[in-house]
Amino acid sequence: MTSVTDALAGTAGLAVAPDEVAGYPHAPVWTVLAAALFAIIGFVNHVRFVRSGAGGTWAARYFDTDVPRELRNLPFAQLPGAVMFAMWAVMLAYTRVSGQETWDAIMGVFLFASFAVGGVAVKRLYRPPRRAKPRWLIEEEERQAR
Repeated sequence: MTSVTDALAGTAGLAVAPDEVAGYPHAPVWTVLAAALFAIIGFVNHVRFVRSGAGGTWAARYFDTDVPRELRNLPFAQLPGAVMFAMWAVMLAYTRVSGQETWDAIMGVFLFASFAVGGVAVKRLYRPPRRAKPRWLIEEEERQAR
């Protein structure tokens, strides 16, 4: 006589019984790499923007009123966007070793926290705070306002 669990495992084609399957399903490796790549690109572009100065291409795009506001303010969203993608990369990589209930719960909270960081990125596309602007940009805005 077989147990219900063994019968379910046999009919579902599972190698283990359903009650032994724990943790998140494994994320494909390419998703981890893509999230990590987006995070790296966001960090690099943020650093390039801050260091570019008033003569850079981002500054020219920022002061061009013909460019849509979302594209002009994109540099301010790159850092929080990069943090969000880095959090996703960690969460996706974690799925390879998941199975411990406490860490699974922590990673679930970690994933939802990344959405708050993504919200900051979206908000900065429309209204970047003054503290997010590099000093050279603030000086250039004040110079152009005179």
